[in-house]
Amino acid sequence: MLADLDGLLAQSVAAGLSSPKVKGVALDAGDAAAVAAFVRGADVLVNATIPRFNTTLMTAAREGHVAYIDLASASSDPFVDDAKWKAAGVPAIIGMGEDPGLSNVFARHGADQLDSVDSIRIRDGDTASSPEFPFICLFSPETFIGETLNSSRIWRNGAYSAVPPFGEYERYTFPPPVGPQPVYEVDHEEVDTLPRFIGKGVKYVDFKLALDDRTVRVLQTFQDLQIFGNDRPDNVAARKAILNVIPKPADLTGKVEGSAALVVEVDGTQNGQPRRLRLSTLISHPEAARRYGSTGTAYLTGTGGAVGALLLATGQIRAPGMHSPETLDPAPFLPLLAERGVKVLTEDLPRQASTAKRAGKSKKR
Repeated sequence: MLADLDGLLAQSVAAGLSSPKVKGVALDAGDAAAVAAFVRGADVLVNATIPRFNTTLMTAAREGHVAYIDLASASSDPFVDDAKWKAAGVPAIIGMGEDPGLSNVFARHGADQLDSVDSIRIRDGDTASSPEFPFICLFSPETFIGETLNSSRIWRNGAYSAVPPFGEYERYTFPPPVGPQPVYEVDHEEVDTLPRFIGKGVKYVDFKLALDDRTVRVLQTFQDLQIFGNDRPDNVAARKAILNVIPKPADLTGKVEGSAALVVEVDGTQNGQPRRLRLSTLISHPEAARRYGSTGTAYLTGTGGAVGALLLATGQIRAPGMHSPETLDPAPFLPLLAERGVKVLTEDLPRQASTAKRAGKSKKR
């Protein structure tokens, strides 16, 4: 069952799958009663909405004894209801898309190969461009703009330090063809969950997103005008107008060039010796459009969620309670990802040779 506020869209996607098992329906994710009726009798609820609908969907799944998985979190502590899920005897995987999601699985896979972990650095790179659309968002524009304009945090030596928007700039070298890209610290779930769950003495965790100069200029204009900073009536109207003119991520399929890359660097020790592991995956947007009918970013995000849903549906993940992806054994994830074209490259890098050219703390461009 595929559900969307736009019922015709859900039906169109279902028809494109050419399977009598699939049906598309209209559903308002904010309507608690309708959602509860929709999930009744299901095995797994996959929440691919924006995070502000998480509470409604999670409540419906837990009370309906339906396994649950989502792609991103909405609260500062999304695991606050863990005891309720355990009491219901239902598993829930929180934040299982590309990042968070694949990034957490990569971090756990790297950490499992080390005796101790010093740092985990996550880098999301992209060279997407479109001659038709000068400003694009490859995932929810509302979420993208919010996370880039919010202050973020870095985990350092047992405590969090705040980072202003567009802070901690560096130029990071991604695997080719993405190559060197400007990246900035942004507000992301991994910085909250990895220090909490990865163990092994991890002292440093950060998350940085590649933002080209044009994108940064547009976002800084939104910031300066405070369009997304408060809910004054004129700002709400301006915000809606902006979100209406930004192309929907699904509409960018086949219209963007470039590639998407995800990299996780895990530093630590093994047998008393320092070791740096770099785990990465990438896909080009034209290839994703040709093979899967999506952008590369959408494919990496959706495949993370799909693999997690398969593991829930087949009972390979059954422990009740709320799970961040790094709390789960990565071994079942990796072959299912590879079967779907998401191959993970693991490299040993010299600890003294960083792939990043650091530019100082909280530097702005």
